[in-house]
Amino acid sequence: MAIVQPKNLIFRKGLAHVFLLAFLCLIMFPLLMIVAISFRQGNFSVGDIIPRASTSTLDHWRLALGFDVRKLIRVSGATVDIVPTMDGNTKLYVHTDEDASFRNFVTEPFSTNDLEKATEDAPISIIGNPQRSVDEDSLLNDAKAVHDMCVATANKVALTVGEGAEQLRYFIDKNDAEGTSYGVYKENIIPPPFPVLLWLWNSVKVAFITAFLIICLSTTSAYAFARMKFAGKTVILNGMLIFQMFPAVLALVAIYALFDKIGEYIPWLGLNTHGGLILSYMGGIALHIWTIKGYFETIDSSLEEAAAIDGATPWQAFRLILLPLSVPILAVVFILAFIGTITEVPVASVLLLDMNELTLAVGSQQYLYPQNYLWGDFAAAAVLSGLPITIVFLLAQRWLVGGLTAGGVKG
Repeated sequence: MAIVQPKNLIFRKGLAHVFLLAFLCLIMFPLLMIVAISFRQGNFSVGDIIPRASTSTLDHWRLALGFDVRKLIRVSGATVDIVPTMDGNTKLYVHTDEDASFRNFVTEPFSTNDLEKATEDAPISIIGNPQRSVDEDSLLNDAKAVHDMCVATANKVALTVGEGAEQLRYFIDKNDAEGTSYGVYKENIIPPPFPVLLWLWNSVKVAFITAFLIICLSTTSAYAFARMKFAGKTVILNGMLIFQMFPAVLALVAIYALFDKIGEYIPWLGLNTHGGLILSYMGGIALHIWTIKGYFETIDSSLEEAAAIDGATPWQAFRLILLPLSVPILAVVFILAFIGTITEVPVASVLLLDMNELTLAVGSQQYLYPQNYLWGDFAAAAVLSGLPITIVFLLAQRWLVGGLTAGGVKG
């Protein structure tokens, strides 16, 4: 007999799809905003939701990945003139009242034929001598002639001032012709303010080791509570669940004092160590024990009994039978522990003191000091922090569907 479907079924399906798409867009909106901020020029939190191609920049990402950012800052009030030499070569004479290191600059003689070989990607470098007297009468003060000369020769001319660590580079750009004050830019090198990649590595290392140890402890503990009978089992289970209800923030003072004392006897488990941070995270396994215990109770114990008849020890039955059947719930627990650890802030901010030992979640706060809000750099670091979680989730997603619902029904 054919199933009669209501006439408005198509309409309801379409309405449901529209609602789901709108809901997904609402969820993805904060992520879109963070990504957009990471591509904006400057460190501002306001601007276009979708950055324009003409104003987008990768500077924040370069800094987050540990690369220097080179910016050209316009030198205002600069004049550029051509000094012809007796042998037919040319000198550039630049004067500015703004930058003392570049106040009066004369390049070494060069041939315009050599200058024609320069490109924007590889500008020709012309070493010069600042603070050198020049015969003002020999200057060509015609701004149009200067501009025409630069257009006909090179895209950019690089001028070098100073030596070693104090060396500065200036560029004369042909694309700017505003009277005699055109195209003089000072190169400003901005180093990465914080070691973001090191923080990311610290986060991944701590999260992976913590998740692995939580799996080891929670599975063995859950096996004991699910299969063994001993006095006080119910009291211990309920006690763990009650203690898990209190957030770790309430115990920050006790945690600090405890690990300060532990560090006196075991330095690698004390303050400002990843070992101490991992140990502190190990205290949050009660919920995982309950989750895995519920899954173990759904597996028929007759499988272990049959293994025991064949001569298997309890450890062999646990390792060879129970664990392979529990891969879905173990994947869920691993992901939950990994995410909870890599995004945790209060405990890590108390136990970790050295800049190079911080995790990314804690270190990213350095971008948001009241006197210096670096929103663009912070956004790039925030997007990087989500990459490990995304990778782990994609690798384990095949077990998530069954694992999330496992253990909910006994029998």
